[in-house]
Amino acid sequence: MKNYLQPFKHTILLLFAALWCLSATGQTTYEKADSIAAAFDEPYENVEDLARKLTATLSTEEEKARVFFIWIAHHIRYDCGKFHKPNNPEFRARTEEEILVAMEQWRRSEIEKTLKYKKGICGDYSHLYKALCDAVELEAVVISGNARDFYKPQRNSFDISHAWNAVRIDGEWRLLDATWGAGYTDAGVTKFYREVSPGFFFTPPKLFSQSHFPDDEKWQLLEEPLSKADYTDQPLVNYGQIDYRILDFAPGVETTSGEKNEKQIWLRFENTPKELMVTNRIGKPMKFQRTDVDGKVLLSFSGSATGSITVFGGKSLRSRMEWMAKYEL
Repeated sequence: MKNYLQPFKHTILLLFAALWCLSATGQTTYEKADSIAAAFDEPYENVEDLARKLTATLSTEEEKARVFFIWIAHHIRYDCGKFHKPNNPEFRARTEEEILVAMEQWRRSEIEKTLKYKKGICGDYSHLYKALCDAVELEAVVISGNARDFYKPQRNSFDISHAWNAVRIDGEWRLLDATWGAGYTDAGVTKFYREVSPGFFFTPPKLFSQSHFPDDEKWQLLEEPLSKADYTDQPLVNYGQIDYRILDFAPGVETTSGEKNEKQIWLRFENTPKELMVTNRIGKPMKFQRTDVDGKVLLSFSGSATGSITVFGGKSLRSRMEWMAKYEL
């Protein structure tokens, strides 16, 4: 699976990330785990040895889950070549038990290759993450499903297979995407751009469900699971970027009553961008009106506006801007 495509993103400094990065409860910082993962240069023999060394001075389950995520983000590159020519083995055996043993041996060899060559695709990222967790008795699972990204945000998204993880922390399942946490690729998945993105670690289920649709609906971790139609009808928000963390968003486009008959959306940020820009489906800037009210940024458009729009935010219109959200008017 290609990574979360964010062509307008800029490099995020690790120090800033460490100071910002909070858990879903907003109470735990990860400065120690992040610094260990970023600076780790000790030799290791296998995944178990690596896991023990990374967690040797960490005491909580949350810190251990975090150090694995950040270490992978710093050290494993997305393998664009393998994405286009994946290794799909055939297992031949006399019994189901023998097949399971062969599959496990193959998966182990793939994890070892990922560690040796420091690259892989989404299945490699997620199985490596689980193996690291297994080594320190953290309960983790690999989740398979579909994903949608910057280039395929709407109804054509179900041809993008993907894999990610959930890990149980103090009895509660948390979601993460180690692949997208490491960076992104270009549209054709020919080049990988490393960018450590902590926004994909312990993402709240409401935001995670914007871009991830598991084969088993229980892994949405939502009280009311989304249907396929609900999933693709949602706007797509960029929770991976952390400069302007998105806290909430309009579930759809609203049409106002009265003479103007405008269309509106809103976003709520932890750190609101000073400047916003809106483009249409071909990337041309659109006219809009911005109103900041009650902690929300309200964007209004002409009632005749149609098609998809992308909202960008940043310090100024002259600086490189992050994409914030994509909506269908």
